[in-house]
Amino acid sequence: MKALDYIVAIIFISLIVLSFFLYEGGDDVIINANGIEYSYPLSEDRTFSVIGPLGETTIEIKDGSVRIIDSPCPNKTCLNTSLGRSICCLPNRVLITISEKDGDIDAYAY
Repeated sequence: MKALDYIVAIIFISLIVLSFFLYEGGDDVIINANGIEYSYPLSEDRTFSVIGPLGETTIEIKDGSVRIIDSPCPNKTCLNTSLGRSICCLPNRVLITISEKDGDIDAYAY
């Protein structure tokens, strides 16, 4: 690699790291459980349960993030999932997403 390659790589890595610090996140946590939609502010810490076909799924909102802390599903895969765009517990029909802060459209697909 040449010196210019290193400079370009450092610039790209710096931009990626900077984007993590500038991301502000969304306002609300939207939970769809068995066809019922719930909405909670991401800024308020709370723990609550929603009912699905298999039983109660316990969800925690803490420090601006959300996670599933208990679920009756057999594999418990959703317990180890961090929120990128969504967390999904398919066996218990629970879907968690974060609403966009400004509500603008990200992209169009045709």
